[in-house]
Amino acid sequence: MSERVYECSKSELEELKKTLAYDPYLDTTLIPPEIKEEKMEKDKLTPEQQAMIDSRNKKVAEAHKFLEESPKGRYIFSRQQYEIKDGASLGLNAEMCYIYLNATDDFLNGAEQRFKNEFKTIKRADSASEQKVISAIKEEQERANLGFGSIFGG
Repeated sequence: MSERVYECSKSELEELKKTLAYDPYLDTTLIPPEIKEEKMEKDKLTPEQQAMIDSRNKKVAEAHKFLEESPKGRYIFSRQQYEIKDGASLGLNAEMCYIYLNATDDFLNGAEQRFKNEFKTIKRADSASEQKVISAIKEEQERANLGFGSIFGG
C-alpha cells in the first residue's frame, strides 16, 4: 500500500466529497435492485415474471460491462482509505483542502488520472505538504487507537 496526498481548491470540495463517497455498484439508478422472488416459485414463474427477471439481468450485465471499462468503475474511492483535511487546520494553504489516499500503486495511478479528468484544481501535493498531512493523519490514528485501548482496557 502507498500513501499520496493531493490538494484541491475548496471551490471543488463538495463535488470532490461526492466523488470520493460514490460507489457505482451500490447505485440503484445504474444497477437495478434485486427482484423479490419470495412470492415467485422458480419452476412456476409467469411469462411476465420471467421477462422482468430477464430484463433486470440484462441491465445488470450492461452496467457491469460499462463499469469494467470506465474509470468510475475501476477507481472507486469509497473502497479505499481516504481522508480530507482542511489546509488551514494543518498550517498549510487555507484556500486548499488536502486529500489523503492509502491504496495500491495501480489504484493511485489510475485515481490520479481520474482526478485530473474530473477536477480543474486538483494536483499532487508537494513533498513537504504531503509529509505534513500524512504525519497529522498518523497522529490522529494513534490517538484514536490509544482512546479505544483505554475504553476496552488495553
